[in-house]
Amino acid sequence: MPSPTTLPIRLWLCLFLACAGCRTGRKGLSPSPDAAVVPPHVAGTVAEYAGLAGGGNLPVRGFGVVVGLGTKGSPQVPPQIQKYLVEYLSRKKLGWHQYGTADISPERFLQDLDTAVVDVYAAIPPGAPEGTRFDVFVSAMPQTQTASLDGGMLMPTDLAVSQGQPIEPSGQLNIWGEGAGAVFVNPFADPANPADAPKLRTGRIIGGGIVKRSRPVILQLRQGDYHRADTIQKQINLRFRKGQLGQKVANARTDSVVEVTIPRAEWSDYEHFLNLMLHLPLRTDPAEAETQAREVAQAMEAPNARQEELALVLEAMGREIVPVLRRLYTSKNPHAAFHAAVAGMRLEDVPARDVLIQLATASRSPLQVPAIRELGRYRQVVPAITALRNLIDDENELVRLAAYESLLRLGDHSLITRVSIPRQFDLHLVTSQRGYVTYATQTMEPRIVLFGRNMPVVRPVFYGGPDDLVLINARPGDQHLTVFRKLPRTDRYSAEFRVPFQVSALVETLGTLPTPEESGEVRGLGLTYSQVVSTLQRLCKDGDIPAKFVLQPLPDVRRIYEGAMSVGRPDMPE
Repeated sequence: MPSPTTLPIRLWLCLFLACAGCRTGRKGLSPSPDAAVVPPHVAGTVAEYAGLAGGGNLPVRGFGVVVGLGTKGSPQVPPQIQKYLVEYLSRKKLGWHQYGTADISPERFLQDLDTAVVDVYAAIPPGAPEGTRFDVFVSAMPQTQTASLDGGMLMPTDLAVSQGQPIEPSGQLNIWGEGAGAVFVNPFADPANPADAPKLRTGRIIGGGIVKRSRPVILQLRQGDYHRADTIQKQINLRFRKGQLGQKVANARTDSVVEVTIPRAEWSDYEHFLNLMLHLPLRTDPAEAETQAREVAQAMEAPNARQEELALVLEAMGREIVPVLRRLYTSKNPHAAFHAAVAGMRLEDVPARDVLIQLATASRSPLQVPAIRELGRYRQVVPAITALRNLIDDENELVRLAAYESLLRLGDHSLITRVSIPRQFDLHLVTSQRGYVTYATQTMEPRIVLFGRNMPVVRPVFYGGPDDLVLINARPGDQHLTVFRKLPRTDRYSAEFRVPFQVSALVETLGTLPTPEESGEVRGLGLTYSQVVSTLQRLCKDGDIPAKFVLQPLPDVRRIYEGAMSVGRPDMPE
């Protein structure tokens, strides 16, 4: 997820259009007819003269098949997609005698109620290297009677540049990604409520997309100029070549095109690299650079300033401007101090650490959660570990969650026990003295987190999930929970499982794929991640689990909740 210091790349498309032709009367530049003023976070940087060609997210789309729906799928296939899917399934060896599937033709497979034809779509971030994971969205085709995608698995699906038309099976050159995996459906959706029916027909594949070929990064100059293209190339290589064995990061191909190769060391945070590159100043004279640094620092303290982007300009200048940043650490404008400290930390300036720790421990500050997340980037900041551990017991769930995520990122597992549910999801148990919280992710990787490793299931309990998918019960004197599920495509039920009155044990039983043990007994009920999360949400809502249920906000709405005190408010919406 982009950090608070990462400007969404898609905004550069707007910047590209808005600043096209913008020029001032500085030496060597031709003023535009309207003499537009270039804002300080753009002036003198790469972004003033060039933008990312195709710099926004790349929409990709495919048409696929979700399986494992029992009887909630649909035999209907839109005619315009029928031919493509039959050829697609044939490539998956359905209907092939030598693979033992001669009796399962693609046509027969598609007509089964266990399957559903879906529209698959996603967005590949700009510059995403090959192998990058991303979330994928699926939606049942409107012409079909699919009731629910809950419990389904998307078969591997090619994702091509979206043009609003079905993908041609032979059009391989247009393929940029692939999507596959378990469908995650809104756990708050109620199958008994007709108003929620559309929610059950859509879902996401958490981290189920993979980039098949790296997206090229092209800087397109707004006005062709060999000298300026060469300057951009030289400044980028000077700033980012370190550690690249002399390999050029930027290469000016023409007077208006500069190709950029993202250094492998930057792949883990390539969006920040692209933003930093766009904010890189082009002035080479030390005196002019120092003047620009002071001007940018002054602009950061102005009301309504764009501190995040201005701080990127200072960071792009390198360690030489650390003294300028240090003067901002004590700014009366807390946002200026925060973003200056972020830039300072990225430039390995030790005093910036204390600024972030102070902001991270400042209760009820709108900058507390961003500061906590930023501390999670720096393994060398040992004092931050103690502060983050203490915040696990904060009164605000958002603070606790941010502290947990940062500790996890830092590799500190002193308070975190990790349990893998193979081929399904991860379960994390967090030692905490504060009230119980159950947290579930819904982007990039499926994970359930229990704050309170001994979180109990309250007895007596009788839970019958939607459509009796899973049943959980225990009378007052019982020593164990009795848990079983309805088997897909039948009216029969699984064998009963006896489970301790602990949420962690219940989650493991629900999510573990059915596995025969040496004794001959089968271990695990094999619910999908989506179904386990939905079960936990309902148990928390009914009071059978004495915990607050929190669903991870999606990236585009996360900032709405930052700084909001969550104590005493209802479950966080999707």
